[in-house]
Amino acid sequence: MKALTFNRYRLINIAVMTLMFSVAEVLIVLGARRWFPELPYTLSLNILFMSLEIMRWRSFGAVSAVAGGLVFCIASGASASQFAIYCIGNLLAMVVLLFVKAVGREKIRKDVLLSAAYVSITFIAACLGRYLVSLAFGADPVMIVQFVTTDLLSYVFALVAVLAVRNAEGIFEDQKDYLFRLDRERRERERENAGF
Repeated sequence: MKALTFNRYRLINIAVMTLMFSVAEVLIVLGARRWFPELPYTLSLNILFMSLEIMRWRSFGAVSAVAGGLVFCIASGASASQFAIYCIGNLLAMVVLLFVKAVGREKIRKDVLLSAAYVSITFIAACLGRYLVSLAFGADPVMIVQFVTTDLLSYVFALVAVLAVRNAEGIFEDQKDYLFRLDRERRERERENAGF
């Protein structure tokens, strides 16, 4: 049987995660529209999805930014300009990679405050990105307040979820490092077993 290459593993992993988050996002948005139609906001998994995928796949996390915006807009019945605002605007969340580079993935994963800062930067950057794109479509400059306030629930959910799973095996961890660590641990077990 042919071994799975890292590129194929990455493709499959990103596709599966995108599918899972997309289905969950659609169910949440449709459920909110049906049961709470008067609410001006809805919970979105997009901030959580971006936070996890950017940590796991670095620049390939951009897929989560675009896919999250796309799915949210489709489920919400958004206009063409809203598609652009969410899909393009979410890409600004990628600036969190500068924070990751400066601090280090392992430090972020192991430290509660750094993990919280990571999610916060992702959230603020995504809101800012949506705001900047909305300005290109003639939005009122005070729209930044709307982007932040309507997504606060999603931010809090993402923050709690990341803090809860940050130490779970491979969830909030660079996948290349994770696979190398698993391989190293497997070899050590084999050496120990061969010693008996």
